[in-house]
Amino acid sequence: MRNEETKEELQGLEKELEELENEYESLENGDNEDAFDESIDEMSKVKIGSLEYNASRVLKEMDPIAYNCGLSDFNDERMSELEGEIKDKKDEIKDLKEN
Repeated sequence: MRNEETKEELQGLEKELEELENEYESLENGDNEDAFDESIDEMSKVKIGSLEYNASRVLKEMDPIAYNCGLSDFNDERMSELEGEIKDKKDEIKDLKEN
């Protein structure tokens, strides 16, 4: 019974690891604009008269260099977090296989 539980736990950890690695790969490819835009838009909106715009759109249109720098920083931070999570997950898998 314990062996079957360990096998299921191992499969779950490997699936989680794969998801983390896929997210990391998508960040390397720059596929994170939506999450970056959401983070900016949650902080503020740009209001001109009675019109309201998403801050991410305004930044992207008015200062694409600043937008791209912000996106790069945003992705770097998330990639750094993921590197730690991936390492921890690999350690968990290794420990489980050794026991």
